[in-house]
Amino acid sequence: MSSKLLSILFLSLFFVACSTTKYLQKDSTLLDKVSIKGNDTKLSNTDLRAYLAQKPNTMMLGIVKFKLGTYSLSGRDTTKFINRILRNIGEPPVEFDTLLVYDTERAIERALVNGGYLDAKVTSEYKTKKLKTNVEYYVNSGDMYKIRYFSFDIDDDSVLSILNRHYTINSLEGRDLDVNQLNNIRDNIAKIFRQNGYYKVQKDIFVFRADTVGQNKNVDLYITIADQYRDSTAFSDVFTKRIIDNIYIYCYETLDISEIAYDTVHFAGYTIIYNSKRQIFYPRFLIDKVFFKSGQLYNERSIERTTANFSSIAAIKYVNVAFTEKEGSLLDCNIFLLPSEKYGYSVGLEANTNSGATIGAAVNLGFSDKNLFHRAEMFKIDGRLSYDLFRRSEDVFRHSISAGADVSLVIPKLFLPYFKEDFRLRHGATTKFSVNYTYQTHPDFERAILNTTYGYQWRSRRWQYGVDLADFSYIKVDSISEWFLRTNPNLLPTFEDHLVLKTVFSFATANTTRTKARNNYSFRGRLSFGGNLFYFANMVFDQEKVEGKYRFFGIPFAQFAKFDFNYSYNMYISPKFRLVYHAMFGIGIPYLNATILPFEEKFFAGGANSMRGWNARTLGPGSFYSITNSYLSQNGDIKMELNAEARFKLFWVLEGALFVDAGNVWTIKKYDNLDDGELSFDGGKFMRDIALGYGLGLRFDFNYFLIRFDFGLKLYDPRYDSKEERWAISNRYGGGKGKRIDSVGTLQFAIGYPF
Repeated sequence: MSSKLLSILFLSLFFVACSTTKYLQKDSTLLDKVSIKGNDTKLSNTDLRAYLAQKPNTMMLGIVKFKLGTYSLSGRDTTKFINRILRNIGEPPVEFDTLLVYDTERAIERALVNGGYLDAKVTSEYKTKKLKTNVEYYVNSGDMYKIRYFSFDIDDDSVLSILNRHYTINSLEGRDLDVNQLNNIRDNIAKIFRQNGYYKVQKDIFVFRADTVGQNKNVDLYITIADQYRDSTAFSDVFTKRIIDNIYIYCYETLDISEIAYDTVHFAGYTIIYNSKRQIFYPRFLIDKVFFKSGQLYNERSIERTTANFSSIAAIKYVNVAFTEKEGSLLDCNIFLLPSEKYGYSVGLEANTNSGATIGAAVNLGFSDKNLFHRAEMFKIDGRLSYDLFRRSEDVFRHSISAGADVSLVIPKLFLPYFKEDFRLRHGATTKFSVNYTYQTHPDFERAILNTTYGYQWRSRRWQYGVDLADFSYIKVDSISEWFLRTNPNLLPTFEDHLVLKTVFSFATANTTRTKARNNYSFRGRLSFGGNLFYFANMVFDQEKVEGKYRFFGIPFAQFAKFDFNYSYNMYISPKFRLVYHAMFGIGIPYLNATILPFEEKFFAGGANSMRGWNARTLGPGSFYSITNSYLSQNGDIKMELNAEARFKLFWVLEGALFVDAGNVWTIKKYDNLDDGELSFDGGKFMRDIALGYGLGLRFDFNYFLIRFDFGLKLYDPRYDSKEERWAISNRYGGGKGKRIDSVGTLQFAIGYPF
């Protein structure tokens, strides 16, 4: 079967390759390949390819020109629907143009000169065979020029005094003569002046003067003022500090500022203008977001922080801070705000299935009010319903249902004593209250979970922090089967009535807001401690243990510590190709009043965002083999996972992916009925427990949301005894131990990327 598939694939690729010159114009050739030779600079070939004036047709996975082949499959009669579809999906042939070769040579030369290679030269050579042309560009960069001496050539003492606070003579000595870096320095200098009251200073006011005479690849560099600003009148106009006078806040329901102002409020030195009969946001809330006052010196940093403060509020869609110059040195400030839609709705779907007859689906419905009390309070109601059908044995099927709702309120205010109001303003601090209720029915139990949370969030530069002071859960078990108690005795403490009170610290950072043409990353971590307050209360009031455990109002509680982190790195290869790496690690440790982690705190592997060759909660722990295929026992106290994914654009909104996954979960100690589930490094057990999977995905990227289908395949399954049985590509996979519940492939459906 596989040989037939490979034959069909080979013939398809051969057919596509043979048809790519079908639609060339007369006397034209196809630009087939472009390469860059002899590049020995700090600019990579990928960097230089950005300056190609003409690029070949795009290639899928660097193997085949799929879009060109699709275009070539179309017929010449464009009135036919199929031909129009093929041409829209495909891409017409790129016809070789000699004039664009010359343009490319000059563009690469300019890039190298700007990078510090002042003597760079680029030549080219091209060859044509069978209507296909290959072009090679040869780079002769010469040596990098360095900065030998750096100083200022400015006569004004006030300007020099500000420059000398941040740059000193020869502070750039030894650096590369990189124009891009020098432009960044000009940007930084201009920004420094704007943070010190000089509203009109821009980077084009400052220029670099370079002297290369007799320096042998070295440059003497000077910062000076551009000629058009040397006139005393122009110089004085630019280098005059400005004072903020009137501050107007326009809170409009539309961006049409010609609308009649229904209400004007003068409050604490600010003027707030509404163009609706209602105050969308209360005046006190608005002025608390502004980091400057009338009479203060202009400071761009305060303007940026004000813009960021308003932009971080979900209830505000658009913000713009503009200034109007007045006589003398005064500025009027105009802040324009456009609110978001007050109400929001969301629908989320998840589904998975595999050949082992396991089917899972979930639906999430959400409603939000982004401005409940006119101070940007975010009120949300979310509901979730999930269904799982699984095969317990060859002829026995079981299902489980979970339903729940979550109500939360996020207030842009820090309800915490002894903290200055300035902290909230500077760090965008918020307070969150939430209540969640979930009811679960399963063949082996029925239980309800009530959870309430009270906590804070704030940010500092690129970091986002959070602390849930009190995350309280009450788990009420209505029924539990004798079979479950007999087969999973170690899980009994988590499937009886119990309390969980924990404090959670979280932190996250990312640079994903930058341009898509760069590498980006994200990091999320969380540390939590549970049960300590209850334990301390028992000690203070000298309570006695019941069946070896302290209780709170007669209900047992769990004590534990837990830490986990997720790291993702998104590597830019080209506008249509990226490599994404993901790493995850977590560990939970029960102690004192607990012998096992609460079930809700345990780690599991498998699912649409984890090991995609396995359904959710069906992998591990370790090399444990579940005869019942029950997710209740397949979890652990430790989790490690590594993932890699190649993402590439296909056509229209379609995106493809190839991925590999590795990981598992383990228990921190040996538990009854979980043979080989514990983490151990003896005899290489840890490495033998690492599950491996791979697969391919198809995604529909609609910009605002992404629908994902991932077909995951098992490669190495640690639950079997012998090496031959563990490899899914082996004919002996899963054999040798009676009847097995095996599945090699799993189809995962989800909204959004897995990481």
